[in-house]
Amino acid sequence: MLNVLLNAMSFVMIICIGYTLRRLKFLPESSSAVLKKILINLTLPSAIIVNFAKNSLSSGSIMLLLAAIGLAANIIMIILAMILTRRSSTQRQALYMLCMPSMNIGAFCIPFVQSFLPALGTVTACMFDVGNSIACTGGTYAFTSQYVSAKAHTAKSTNLLGGFNTKDFIHRLLTSTPLMTYCFMFTLTVCGLHLPHSLITLISPISQANIFIAMLMIGTMIRIDFRREYIYDILTIVGLRHIFSIILAAFCYFVLPWELVIRQALVVVAFAPLSVIAPAYTGLCGGDEGKASTINSITLILSIIEITIFLLIMAQ
Repeated sequence: MLNVLLNAMSFVMIICIGYTLRRLKFLPESSSAVLKKILINLTLPSAIIVNFAKNSLSSGSIMLLLAAIGLAANIIMIILAMILTRRSSTQRQALYMLCMPSMNIGAFCIPFVQSFLPALGTVTACMFDVGNSIACTGGTYAFTSQYVSAKAHTAKSTNLLGGFNTKDFIHRLLTSTPLMTYCFMFTLTVCGLHLPHSLITLISPISQANIFIAMLMIGTMIRIDFRREYIYDILTIVGLRHIFSIILAAFCYFVLPWELVIRQALVVVAFAPLSVIAPAYTGLCGGDEGKASTINSITLILSIIEITIFLLIMAQ
């Protein structure tokens, strides 16, 4: 239990270092963008490869089901957001539809799982993130942008998906380095193929850097801007995300018949914070980007506390 607590405290320490360095101007405002590129294109793919190489999840059907659960979780939340905001402004619809779904698994949850659970746990989180990434890397944004556009021009268009650009959507997915790495390693695993051990040894140091880079990046991105007009939407979105997280975690842990490590990893990812790109997508769809950024930071802080508590409980 002490080791779990110390590891969690080290994560918090790195996040605080990133936040402090940005506030003291040792790191420029653009540093998070640089760290994000390193994470997405180098350290996270390396961590995925190394952990898939160590995994014992031989059933391709379980892997596909994990991806399906990740996608279904996003679909359920975006439908709920549409229902809740059906009579609201397009700006509020964009905020809810982009901030209620979308989980930050690659940059946030995988480092936790990578540090506290066996390799099988990391593979579980990776496969859940395959489905989640389909939504986060463009699916939710593409649907929301068309949805609010159609709502804003009801008199001109009644075709909800008329502006959905399938080519751009597929391009977003195919150019997502983590998603393509997931798919590549999944294919190798299902086919019973393995990468050379020498290659795994070569990229292992890069994989180990993933935790530090991810936590440092998160620290540089924390921004909390409380305004009176923000409170209702923030409490509603954060509250609904947590209610859904509790339901999803309970379903995965108590209902699914899989190995304990798989179910433990799913509990961790169920409490993932909001995706780091959701605020930017919110702004692109005409929503309040500042409000979305505050929601992002709040869910991040809450996730650190909650996941640490769950890991302490599971370590007993």
